[in-house]
Amino acid sequence: MNNYEEIIQKHFKNELNSEEQKLFNSLKETNEEFLVALKAHEDLMIAFQVNEDKEISNLIKDIEGKKKPKSVFLKIAAALAVFITGYYFLFLSSENYEYYLEEYPNVHHPITRGNSKSKLDEAFNAYESKSYKNAIVKFDAILSEEKSPEIQFYKAMALLNDKQYHKAENILQNLTQISFEFKDETFWYLTILSLIKEDETNAKKLLITMNKENMEFKQEERQSILKKLN
Repeated sequence: MNNYEEIIQKHFKNELNSEEQKLFNSLKETNEEFLVALKAHEDLMIAFQVNEDKEISNLIKDIEGKKKPKSVFLKIAAALAVFITGYYFLFLSSENYEYYLEEYPNVHHPITRGNSKSKLDEAFNAYESKSYKNAIVKFDAILSEEKSPEIQFYKAMALLNDKQYHKAENILQNLTQISFEFKDETFWYLTILSLIKEDETNAKKLLITMNKENMEFKQEERQSILKKLN
């Protein structure tokens, strides 16, 4: 087997059945080529999440700068080519809107590894570790003392990744009424939740609002989706 994109994409979308999960675990433990493809997938996901075109360019430069053996570099390049094609297909497919709900990176409270154990450190450590239920509890503890819209946003992100869509939507809807650091992202994730619910009318309304207010987040994807909805 030397074509891994299907099983890797299923892994990141939580769609592996029991047999596929066993195969994934086995490949991850024993197959170096699979690990290269998996790492390339993870890097590309980060690139799209933060800043699509710019980050992909930087990613490729970073790979080139590491001076990997030619055979390994070619494997990475091939994996990137496959995933780029696959991702643009996903971005234009109405059946894969949940893909847009990949974890939003922690850019609000960067974690410095050390002895600090503040409530914020613990909450964002849990979030970065993908321990979403634990993160939600810790974000709630912080919010009981301070109604920070940024913390509410990250609680909503944790809820999204825990597939508690209705609770996340309620928080995000309230956040649309205020100006804060992640207002653009708030509108975007509400749009995706509307599309998942097949509420195209509300999704279109949110996208038009984002355009009118010149929001910068996910511009390329927004225009592609809006074109489909018109």
